[in-house]
Amino acid sequence: MNIVFFGSDNFGIPTLDKLKDISNLLIITEPDKHMGRGRSLKPLPTKSYAIKNNLKHIETENCNNREILDKIRSFNPDFIVVVSFGQMLNQELLDLPKYMTLNTHPSLLPGYRGAAPIQRAILNGETEIGVSIIKIAMKLDSGDIVSQRKIPLSDNDIYTEIYEKLAELGASLLIESINMIVQGNYTIQSQNNNLSSYASKIKKVDYILKLNKGAYQVQRQINAFSKKPGARIYYRGQIIKIITSEIATKKRLNAYTLSAIDKKLYLGTNDYAIEIFEIQPQGKGVIKGIDFINGYKINETIKLEEV
Repeated sequence: MNIVFFGSDNFGIPTLDKLKDISNLLIITEPDKHMGRGRSLKPLPTKSYAIKNNLKHIETENCNNREILDKIRSFNPDFIVVVSFGQMLNQELLDLPKYMTLNTHPSLLPGYRGAAPIQRAILNGETEIGVSIIKIAMKLDSGDIVSQRKIPLSDNDIYTEIYEKLAELGASLLIESINMIVQGNYTIQSQNNNLSSYASKIKKVDYILKLNKGAYQVQRQINAFSKKPGARIYYRGQIIKIITSEIATKKRLNAYTLSAIDKKLYLGTNDYAIEIFEIQPQGKGVIKGIDFINGYKINETIKLEEV
């Protein structure tokens, strides 16, 4: 079976792990990008994976150009699979495979279409999340649903852990979907657009903790950006990232304060305090709350900047 895989980031790696064992793969990815503090040019995870596993791959800034289309057509794809790819595929490309062009989307569609479904679901306090395998349509994330699977989402779940769970879940569900389609044993369901919602792209302002809100809302904000890129507070012009924490319902502090109580570090919100387990001062690595207390000599309540 010939499968063309379009992908850019780590979310697609578990899918590649499974596809390479059942198919002849061609990987389409994007050119190297400037990353990290030094902004050095680095390959995307899918390119690194292709090189490591000796898989055919093509880098392109425009997957719809004639040269790319012709190369994919000559590959005679049975399926095209798209997992976290930064470009839109045109209709000619969508129509190339023998069976179907499929996308793995990390939400329970039609909810949370768009760029940041996991973070937005956590921010909104959803109690479940999941992955959808859809037949791609030209309108963003609106294609017919081939299969869907959900998992619970708790108050303690953080973004990076849910990201990894859904990447694995999506990979397994995609293989199941491909097998069902090949066997002709599947049904598809159109999305109800009246129930759709949009997960807009995350901006830097979203990282800044709004400590005038209640503790549950603040904790969801911390979880949505943990462990990367980290929700932020500001003290003396410095960015401090809160990495992991939990609500302390028996403690109360004024909003926009940081305090050490009984060798534990607490953050003040509009109601309950939040105990900080891991924290990252600007330009430093992640440290425990107690190490922050000792290293920064927190022996009184600190007033934080309201940004």
